[in-house]
Amino acid sequence: MTNHTEADTVRAHRVKQFCERVGISASTFWKYVRQEKIRTIRIGGRVLVPHAEALRILSEGVGGREGR
Repeated sequence: MTNHTEADTVRAHRVKQFCERVGISASTFWKYVRQEKIRTIRIGGRVLVPHAEALRILSEGVGGREGR
């Protein structure tokens, strides 16, 4: 049997925790969302960052979509 960590089960991140993890302010986060550099989803009125998007940003950086 394998050990599962919290990262294995997280499907989306709350904005505050995402900003802390990536090291950006909330205002910078919202600026990047408006510029379509960070993709978000809404669930029950809550804005979340999908886990795959968080992984992309952690590996490529926020500007990773510029070439697309």
